[in-house]
Amino acid sequence: MSEKQQEFDYNIRILLVGEIGIGKTTLLIKYTEQKFQLNQLTTIGIDYKSKLIDYQGKRIKIQLWDTAGQERFRTISKNYYRGAHAIFFIYDITNIVSFKRIEQWINDVEQNLPSDKIKVLIGNKCDLNNNRQVCYDDGKKFAAQQGLEFFESSALENHNIEGPINYVIEHFIKQKQSEQQQKVEKNLVLSNQIVPNQQNNQIQLCQC
Repeated sequence: MSEKQQEFDYNIRILLVGEIGIGKTTLLIKYTEQKFQLNQLTTIGIDYKSKLIDYQGKRIKIQLWDTAGQERFRTISKNYYRGAHAIFFIYDITNIVSFKRIEQWINDVEQNLPSDKIKVLIGNKCDLNNNRQVCYDDGKKFAAQQGLEFFESSALENHNIEGPINYVIEHFIKQKQSEQQQKVEKNLVLSNQIVPNQQNNQIQLCQC
């Protein structure tokens, strides 16, 4: 195994989707670089950043893929769905249209991803409460209806930047542990089936 392969225990790929201008790139930079950049250029195609973290004794590589919100880049974005472990559906709390279009993003993802992927709804820019067009309860209710975990975040105030990531990490590790346990149980069942068959063969040989 190479040194690169050994540098982390888990590699988690998270895809950020949502309309143009809602602050996806700002959240990405805040998490990976601890910087707040107000005037970000619009993402063209796909932007990518990663970060290595230590979490409960595990070394984890977080890959964040920031997709363009424009319609003309939707096909490019869909190509990245299949490799994702988690999806962040992001809207701007001061932009009701960005919230209403989340359902379309959910439909896009459901057509390209298995249902067991980790999915989170994030209401961004919650520092702009005076300009709010989507109330917290509406976001939470919609998330519950769609089976999504819900957060509101602010890169400016450093609010809930790590919360959604930590939620994904916890659920990802649980999924991996569950898969490993299922493999152990399956191997145990197979071994229990093999042993009696071997014993029967030995008995038959003795009788001859």
